[in-house]
Amino acid sequence: MHTDVLILADGIVAKHFIERIMANYVSQNHYHVVYMDESLKPSEVRANFFFYRFDPTSFVKLSKLFLRRYKEVVIVLGNRIDTVATFENVRRLDTSVTIVVLDKWGLEIEDSNFIALDANEILANRIVDHLPNVPVIAQNVGLGMGEIMEVLVPFGSAYVYRHVGSIEQKNWKIAAIYRNNKLILPAPDTMIWPNDLLLLIGQPTVLREVFRSIKREVGQFPLPFGVNCYLFIDMMRLGAQAIRHLVMTAIYLHQKINDKKLLIRVVNPTDIATLDFIKSYASDDIDVMIDYSYDANLEVVRSDLQQGGVGLCIVHQCCFSMPRLREMLYEFKIPIFCAANVSVNTLKNAGLIMVNDDNYEKISSVVFDVAVQLHLSLKLFEYDEVDAKILEHFQNLANIFSKELHIQKTKSNPIRYIAQREKDMLLVYPFSQKVLRARPWKIFSTDPEMLFFKLRSFHQIFIPVS
Repeated sequence: MHTDVLILADGIVAKHFIERIMANYVSQNHYHVVYMDESLKPSEVRANFFFYRFDPTSFVKLSKLFLRRYKEVVIVLGNRIDTVATFENVRRLDTSVTIVVLDKWGLEIEDSNFIALDANEILANRIVDHLPNVPVIAQNVGLGMGEIMEVLVPFGSAYVYRHVGSIEQKNWKIAAIYRNNKLILPAPDTMIWPNDLLLLIGQPTVLREVFRSIKREVGQFPLPFGVNCYLFIDMMRLGAQAIRHLVMTAIYLHQKINDKKLLIRVVNPTDIATLDFIKSYASDDIDVMIDYSYDANLEVVRSDLQQGGVGLCIVHQCCFSMPRLREMLYEFKIPIFCAANVSVNTLKNAGLIMVNDDNYEKISSVVFDVAVQLHLSLKLFEYDEVDAKILEHFQNLANIFSKELHIQKTKSNPIRYIAQREKDMLLVYPFSQKVLRARPWKIFSTDPEMLFFKLRSFHQIFIPVS
């Protein structure tokens, strides 16, 4: 059983259209082509193509072809008058057939079985598809609303050298990878390489955010979490010296990383001299906010985080040890910098205690972003045998960003090893549920995330895993 399609053609676009059909769309369809210019007819004609040379605006001649029933009529003509006249002829001959028209003129035709293909819009879309950093959206597949997208992965992307299974894909999916002109159907352990072309499927609004995430290169932290740094100071829990040290730490980070503003929130003000010290740093890019209510301190912080576009929260170690504050910060899924009572501007390394946990691959792009902006080398501490895929992933990223990477295998507990032998190090942890459950008395745990408090003499940063 075949399907009859009528094509009324004239002009260079029509010529390419017919050649494309003959080259790629030979099927059960029978194509009946009406043309005027002899150059439109190919030298070799396939058996399911039938050509008729006459003016399609002629109602009498066209009517002879309507002795058969057409599934669809396609009109690709060179000028507006002929296009409208031909459309009217076809509609007189068949009141219900679907008519597809290449529209270069903005035709205003009221017809329930009329499909206008806006030629100018099609050309503009194709040109836009070739611009850098613009998502390529499938126009002729699915709904054409952006639920199918192609994205080229740049070298500095957060997705480079990550395994597909380590990427949280909620309301979207990596359906295919094109690499070196070959199609790869990804498995969870498939690694994404630079210059891979990812075919994504999902909710259009979600895919737009995924596109931005893939294209975002290292050097943008605290993005994608937010644009500002936020320093929380509880003057009832900290002495004057610790507060001054904490403020200088926050200002150093503000100067080094790519944020817009430093927001300083002070609660429970007690010492006027220290308060004046903090307020002396207020400027166009440093806001000092003081809460004098002496109650609902955590609600003040919650309100700040909800409104401030915060991408990095800075707190003192003793404040982060408060379970209620830790739980609230966890809700916001932003990185937390826990400041110790040591200088921040002498940091030389960022250190990770490696375990067999996918969370380390999930936070790797942020780790390198922080390391690049703070000019830190990376040091991985391996106690138990760590999955080679995770170490390979970090080594590949180190090569891309020209970061020095050391892998330190330790026979003793790495926490004890770091405490005894390391200094000038920023320790990095996934901000996971394990961090929430950590308590000082849980000394028999072997998980570094639950024992972070044993290394409170070091600056620490906790990065959300999703």
